[in-house]
Amino acid sequence: MADTPSPPDTDAAIAHVLAHGYYIMEDAFDADFCDDILAEIHDLEARDAPLSLRNDFHGHRTARYFDLLNHGEVWQRIPVHPAILPVVRGVLGDDCLLNTYGTAIIGPGEKAQQIHVDDGPFISAHNSALRNRPRLVAGGPRSPIVINTMIALTDFTEETGATRYVPDSPRLPYPREEDADKWMAESKAAVMSKGSIFFFEGQCFHSGGANTTTNERRYGVTVDYCAGYLRTQENFLLTLPHDRVSQFDRELRKLVGLWLSEGGLGHVYQHHPEGIMSAVAMKSVRASDVTGAGRTKAPEP
Repeated sequence: MADTPSPPDTDAAIAHVLAHGYYIMEDAFDADFCDDILAEIHDLEARDAPLSLRNDFHGHRTARYFDLLNHGEVWQRIPVHPAILPVVRGVLGDDCLLNTYGTAIIGPGEKAQQIHVDDGPFISAHNSALRNRPRLVAGGPRSPIVINTMIALTDFTEETGATRYVPDSPRLPYPREEDADKWMAESKAAVMSKGSIFFFEGQCFHSGGANTTTNERRYGVTVDYCAGYLRTQENFLLTLPHDRVSQFDRELRKLVGLWLSEGGLGHVYQHHPEGIMSAVAMKSVRASDVTGAGRTKAPEP
């Protein structure tokens, strides 16, 4: 069974993301692969795996599961998928990292999320240099430091909460909170069929859409990447035990940080991490150490 039905148009995707901030790659995953992922999600639900980020911004009717790489093998295939990783590296360069990775399952009655950008954690006031980094060309976007992907495991429609986005928004100043309604009014829905991928660069104004149905869930997976010199949002090196990482292929090990960057970042005692990983990596992760809120419990006194 192939994970992708036909070779993706990688060059077109890279060019469109760099020029306009987004790209929809139709039918990148075949239906069987989507169903394998859905089965893993249903297994997480059946086992009552901890949900994260239930709040006003991320939604109260949106199911977000993280720590996916510690679950079924199918999760290892998605970040390195041939429809995704070449596009990511074409935008960020070969030296990039997996930034955060989770589900985005929008339930009936969920409100639209506030318009935002995904390189936001890297451009706060104390990181003004990144916020004011140079633009690639006059009037164009700034150099990319983040690219996210939304994988449609079911059809994405306006009614079920297809991701909203503002075309060409990376050319604009970063959005202000008080302008969120304005940008929502100018946004479009990333309507796409099951198996398609919505690529959106970190400067692209976007949000989760409102699910106005009474009985349909919008099943999606987000795989977010950042430049290799940045600190990742998810600390994969502390959540992945050695016996799990040893099963990963070379490209996935590189993406979670078990590799030297082009500039020598990520060494262990001045050595390449690959050779001594078994001596320093975590030995196990216990599900009992994680609360329903997705936070690690404090140690017992």
